[in-house]
Amino acid sequence: MRKGKKSETEEVKIYVDTCVLQGALSRRNDEDVVFLKNLKKKNWKVFTSTYSLMELYEIAKDRKFLFNLVYDRWIDVSTFLRLRSHKNLNADDLDKIVKDLANFFTTNDFIEFMDITTDVWIDIKDIVEKSNLHSSDAMHLALARALGCHALVTHDKFFIEEGNRILEEAEISDKIRVCDIKDVENLELQIGEPK
Repeated sequence: MRKGKKSETEEVKIYVDTCVLQGALSRRNDEDVVFLKNLKKKNWKVFTSTYSLMELYEIAKDRKFLFNLVYDRWIDVSTFLRLRSHKNLNADDLDKIVKDLANFFTTNDFIEFMDITTDVWIDIKDIVEKSNLHSSDAMHLALARALGCHALVTHDKFFIEEGNRILEEAEISDKIRVCDIKDVENLELQIGEPK
């Protein structure tokens, strides 16, 4: 990241990966909940993609389907894995998932959803062709770069390592970093005036 004190005019931009949102949404990771609250307090610009919302829907559906099978019907996890692509959630289950996500993003209304443009698709393709990143991670990285974010925040250690390698090769690691939530506070001091 750029060295120096953060300038008063520069707006800090953070891109939040799906796994961080999932941790906060499910409340299974207190650090994620606190992290989002801190972002809101700092009044930083916070982005994610519309694709993240779709990922959260899929995760929530899998979770509910797993719960229904294993808890209610005592079906083993291997059977769940086999049946996972043929979910049979009812309208009440689906409605609850929609309401839970709507409530989460109403509470966290400072998070902006961004769509992928043609230029971002070109960058995604380039990242996928030159790295070992999964296509969804390439999409998150390309969108964060296009938005001019200072950090892409994730818990995925491989994404952090490989994403930063890509940024270093592109010679833009002084502008954006892929990092875990615990490292964002360190970035705050480094965002600001050019070296």
